[in-house]
Amino acid sequence: MKIPVFFRTILLCLLFQITMKSQVSIINISVQAFNITPEALLNVGIMNGENEKQVQILTQLYSSSNVVLLTVKSQPFKLSKGLNSGTSGNRGVASVEYSSSSQANYLKTTHNLASGRYKICSSILVENGADKVDDFCDELEADFNQYLYLVNPLDGDTVDSKNPILSWTHSEPFTLLNQGEFYRMIVSEMKKDQSAEEAITINSPAMVKNYLKEHQVQYPYDAKELKDGSKYAWQVQKLSDGVVINKTESWVFNTKVINELKSLKYVALKNQLDGSYYNAYDGKVYFKFLEEYKSQGQLKFNLTDVKSKPIDIDVKQDKEKTKNGISSATSELKVSGDNRYELNLDAKKLNSGFYTLEIKNEKNESFYLKIFLP
Repeated sequence: MKIPVFFRTILLCLLFQITMKSQVSIINISVQAFNITPEALLNVGIMNGENEKQVQILTQLYSSSNVVLLTVKSQPFKLSKGLNSGTSGNRGVASVEYSSSSQANYLKTTHNLASGRYKICSSILVENGADKVDDFCDELEADFNQYLYLVNPLDGDTVDSKNPILSWTHSEPFTLLNQGEFYRMIVSEMKKDQSAEEAITINSPAMVKNYLKEHQVQYPYDAKELKDGSKYAWQVQKLSDGVVINKTESWVFNTKVINELKSLKYVALKNQLDGSYYNAYDGKVYFKFLEEYKSQGQLKFNLTDVKSKPIDIDVKQDKEKTKNGISSATSELKVSGDNRYELNLDAKKLNSGFYTLEIKNEKNESFYLKIFLP
């Protein structure tokens, strides 16, 4: 793009004033967030209004909380008269010093900056590093390698529980957060004709959880209770000093309507595990199992805890009659068609937590139910 004569004149005047103020002046620092090496930090453009002289460059990289992450000093090199680009001259590295922070260790290993804002400052030293003739600072932002996603429940899914597990993920370790940075999750009820983003931005949240340190968050029991048959928007945000600097998309999950919730005494098993689970408030789990193939025998089942340790426990048919007319109270008998069962977790005095029930049909196909025991 061609710069108008008027603006070129102003730029030349400013450059002239800078040059007159300091005969050796730093014009720019050219560095990329994905290539932070000691050599790259010496890529400093310099204007020399005097004769050729010998100088050194000292560059320091700071985190957003003004903590020095990396200090690099060049070997003495000849600075020609006029404009010296960042690649001109023999700019060898004399010394390198990384701080002991987790961000500095990540930088040393990968040569990449963790996502966030940084400051980079360079100085020109003469007389064997004794005098500083000019310094220059610039801001640097890194976000090229950062991803931040919601995982489960999927956008538009319906949850079975009033306290669903909300899962998300991101690219960098939690230890790389700067001072004043943290992740938070927001859940807001959606109003009629409102988008998910509007609900997150405008509405009073039903739940806000700050300083996330894990990727699975259970909707808290002490938060505002989710309403039956309602829509909720949710989002995870990254904040720095109270300002949102990154965020996921806003997704929506639905809660079941009242008549659907009443039918959940007999929860159906699924062919694979997902984020939903069954709350066994009274220590009992009532589930139904549809045997599609001809059968007249014992139920094949397996109950495990979060460490995949098997639990020895009995499964009994519910005292209410099944659709096949069978009403035994103790048998694990399984027949073709609809079967209704009761699993009493209190009988084993199990600890609070998550458990997984696996049922196998006559063709050895597995069906699952994730259970939470308060």
